Amino acid sequence: MKKQIALALALCIFLLNTKVQAQDESAFDKGTTVITAGYGFPDLYRTSLRISYNAYSSAKVSGIGPIILKGDYGIVKFKWGHAVGAGIVIGYNATNIKFTGTYYDYNNFIYSTKTYSETHKYKTITVGARGTYHFFTKEKFDCYASIGLGFNINTASRTTDNPNGYTSYASARSGVYSAFTVCIRYYFTKNFGVYSELGWDNSTPIQAGLALKF
Repeated sequence: MKKQIALALALCIFLLNTKVQAQDESAFDKGTTVITAGYGFPDLYRTSLRISYNAYSSAKVSGIGPIILKGDYGIVKFKWGHAVGAGIVIGYNATNIKFTGTYYDYNNFIYSTKTYSETHKYKTITVGARGTYHFFTKEKFDCYASIGLGFNINTASRTTDNPNGYTSYASARSGVYSAFTVCIRYYFTKNFGVYSELGWDNSTPIQAGLALKF
């Protein structure tokens, strides 16, 4: 009987200790690495282009992105439970604008109106650094704020069958990348989860995607 009681007490202590350890486990700690892959929406840059090309009733603005890859590595863990991380940001965004217009053709002293088609393409590759401050971390939840700074590699091209070659350009993205977001991650397992960020990043106020923790 005494052996059974001792065994039961030992089992209770083991289970209690396991529960306490699980409760104390943090989703982000010093040495933790998290990689996220997400998509931003709505793209306010494309929205501005739709307004800029509003004069062309035929204008169609489409694109993909921003697709955003981020890394976050825990560098400091404070005694009150908060943590600081640092990492990189890589982004990609592509936008196409297609429209038709008219021009005057002068031939044998006669003016005529003809139609032309034109396509503008804008692409941006983002490379930057980021810092994160994790102010609430539990076993499955990780809440943090982040800031980012870097640069955008911008390219623009135009194809047209307008012989006059004249059109007005909307301004391209700035060469400077900056971001500020408030974020949350939720882990379904110890290493896999989802995330969402609100704020400003790659011309979008919202982004969401998958998170992988090591």
